[in-house]
Amino acid sequence: MIFDVGLGWLYNRYIIRPMFLMPPDNSTNMRSHIRVALPKFLTKLFFPSFCINCRKETPEEPASIRWLCFNCHKFLTSRWVKSSLLPEINEAYHLFDYQKDILAQKLIHAFKYNLVKEISDVFAVVLEKERLALKKLNFDVIVPIPLHKRRLKERGFNQSYLIAQKIGAITQKEIADNVLIRQSHRRPQAEIKKRAEREKNIQNIFSCAQPDLIKNKAILLVDDVATTGATLKECARVLKTSGAARIISFTLAQD
Repeated sequence: MIFDVGLGWLYNRYIIRPMFLMPPDNSTNMRSHIRVALPKFLTKLFFPSFCINCRKETPEEPASIRWLCFNCHKFLTSRWVKSSLLPEINEAYHLFDYQKDILAQKLIHAFKYNLVKEISDVFAVVLEKERLALKKLNFDVIVPIPLHKRRLKERGFNQSYLIAQKIGAITQKEIADNVLIRQSHRRPQAEIKKRAEREKNIQNIFSCAQPDLIKNKAILLVDDVATTGATLKECARVLKTSGAARIISFTLAQD
């Protein structure tokens, strides 16, 4: 990536050009500028932002077009799809087919595995387009699928919680992110292909820490991708055992 961006252009853009705009003999402002500009310069040098789809360089702001340019947003086409994860989950919805919607797949992969947190802003645009459908869902509380504290520390954020935040902003519903606890650190579900093994790997891994928050309530359970639905179903089982009335699930994609 370093060689794709002209070093001289970057240095001129972030260090030299702004210095010429400063009043003469203002060394304090110059030192302050360098302290602020140098990290930006190094970030742009080693981690230039570019569109995941067309590979063109993109601006750093706004975050919604940093990793998917304005032109390529039109190729990220969501479809409100209802699927079945009965009997544990009463209603299940997703927006993309993980295998067929390749652009969505790239974005989710970068979001989840390449730790590009800003991609949540790309999906915020998608969720805003689904505002009417989201507001029609009949639920009381949003519960994101939790990460184990070890994985959360490694990743730096919980992608399911970021999705839940966007949905909460649209629906004005409470996000209860401490209701479910992931009790143990196990092999990631994505590394397991067989359904039976995935279901076994996820069994008894969650507990409900605050049953009073979900008792007799309809819960919107939020995750990034559903494959066999084993994780969603296990979370739904724990929530219903703890008093939840009904469970609706929402994921960005269905694999």
